[in-house]
Amino acid sequence: MIRKHMRKTKPFVFFSILLITMAGCTSSNNTSCGEGYDEMYGGYDYAFNSTNIDAQNALQVEIEIVNGGGGWWLEESQANEADQDLWVSITVKFSDGTEEKIQFNKANWDNFGDGNAGSSWSRILTFISPNGYCGNGCEEVRFSAGYFDGAMYYDGTCNSSPWVDID
Repeated sequence: MIRKHMRKTKPFVFFSILLITMAGCTSSNNTSCGEGYDEMYGGYDYAFNSTNIDAQNALQVEIEIVNGGGGWWLEESQANEADQDLWVSITVKFSDGTEEKIQFNKANWDNFGDGNAGSSWSRILTFISPNGYCGNGCEEVRFSAGYFDGAMYYDGTCNSSPWVDID
């Protein structure tokens, strides 16, 4: 009799724990990803400060951490004895619909953070393409940042990498 009761109780207990755990992630009565958002993801949010094309058809994208701490290493630094702990990239969508993903250390791009000679990101991260890059039209850009425990989210939303129009 006890075994029969335990078989019915285990799924109920598991489901109850799951619902309680997920409650912060599924709440719809606030503007972020739920009540557990800051606790689960550290609240690391970013926003685009600027996305524009200059007179030489170079794309310039500036991203700012708007919530959460900075100090992320974007590349390994032997001088500072630091390992890379954040992987960042942008993806550019061209007028013809094709896309190109640009990693932080892409050749011919001027990409840098605002700390440790550009190797780390405390508040502002910048991507600058070579001249002529947007000569055939750049329409949208999206940013992606990931670390060992998760991802950064776009300006208080549950979206980590939305497409944004280039100004």
